Amino acid sequence: MRTTSVNAQRAIAEAALTIFCKRGYALATLEEIGAQVGLTRGAVLHHFKSKGALLAAVVEPCRRAIAQLLITTPLSDPPTPHQRHQLLTRFADLFITHRETVGLLANDISSRAQLGLDDQWFMPPEQLVALLAGSSADHADQVRVAAAIGAMIQPVIWAWVDLDSADGRAELIGAAVAVFHGPSPVGQAAAS
Repeated sequence: MRTTSVNAQRAIAEAALTIFCKRGYALATLEEIGAQVGLTRGAVLHHFKSKGALLAAVVEPCRRAIAQLLITTPLSDPPTPHQRHQLLTRFADLFITHRETVGLLANDISSRAQLGLDDQWFMPPEQLVALLAGSSADHADQVRVAAAIGAMIQPVIWAWVDLDSADGRAELIGAAVAVFHGPSPVGQAAAS
């Protein structure tokens, strides 16, 4: 593939991500994506065979990074608190790096539907629970895992939250880690 073709694909993908985030996958058109980079709809289709293929290409770097993170993270079963902290730190860094894509997948149902992801937009929940809580995780562990990931994703997708500073990043990770170390409301109620 020639450099100009690679550059055109990169420009189209960047424009598509911006427009998909702004308007949603369902409402975005190949015409407006092409116009953003000075190309026609046909030129966009020359580089990507369909709008769905363009969406898949836009999301692929984030999905690849998550897959790589999962492959290269050795964990005990269940993970130690230190291992869990490291994994949550790596997730936070990945979510921050791919902030627009995370926002698109978290907010745009039509994008997830097009990709066949439903509510499992970056990995099957069973795998995520096993990684963060262990293969013998109970219902409370499942809730904590969902809350920890949510504690990171929500601030990441809100543009007004500053996560570029070391303090912002540390608070994001701290919020996710705290979910695993704080007392359970159910446990507190039972103790009363």
